[in-house]
Amino acid sequence: MKQLPGEGSRGVDTFSVAVIEDVASFDVLLEAFWRIAAEHRGQGRCFLTLDDLGQCMYTSGHARSMYGLDEGVDYPEDDTPEVLAAYEAARFQAGRAAFRDPARALSWESVCGSLAVEPGDVDALVELNLDPDLVRDSEHVVQCLPTEDGTDLLAGIPNGYFSSDWDPFHCHAIARRLNERHGYALFGIGAATLGFLSTIDPDARDWDALIADLQELYGHPDSSAWSELALALRESVVLLLGYSEDFAALVEQTAD
Repeated sequence: MKQLPGEGSRGVDTFSVAVIEDVASFDVLLEAFWRIAAEHRGQGRCFLTLDDLGQCMYTSGHARSMYGLDEGVDYPEDDTPEVLAAYEAARFQAGRAAFRDPARALSWESVCGSLAVEPGDVDALVELNLDPDLVRDSEHVVQCLPTEDGTDLLAGIPNGYFSSDWDPFHCHAIARRLNERHGYALFGIGAATLGFLSTIDPDARDWDALIADLQELYGHPDSSAWSELALALRESVVLLLGYSEDFAALVEQTAD
């Protein structure tokens, strides 16, 4: 693990505080993330990049521009560290404002069924949650954003660039629903996945309601995989969801 900014690296942007490298398992990654978050308590909320950092950041930049999440914020001519930090802070605030604009917010109902999902993708969802090592990368950047709202990760690292993916506003609606109804807070994003951490006692969660919402979101409610997912989630504080059309490739690549 290395602190940021460091020699030759500033991470994703001015909000990057650490890089976690070459972890042996997802459990080790999560423990390192919690340790860094504790060190930055009172400074904001910490978030983590997940699968495929390079692809995640490439598509994030395009998604930010495509969906006007940096509207009114121009890249500065002067790229000194102080000016660049002010620009990135303003860009983050512009993204927050866009997600809070009632005219742009999406309803849960409009998101459900909007991702093309095959029955095998539901099986892949189970595998992701049974084996979260699938979202490990060689590097994971920890962001500390000036917020206490988990959905604001999407203002810092928006994603959903390709037309067949859920876009940033779809992802924001999903994060709102899972937080408000099911006690899961967004903590991570990758090129294909969203990561959530449980904020409530498992015994307090309505598991049937959670699975019903996920069935509504992804479809194929008759799949036997949903009962497997329910069992997997009861044993974990983490919920991993795919937001890209090809999120199942994370599982398929490992199988190959």
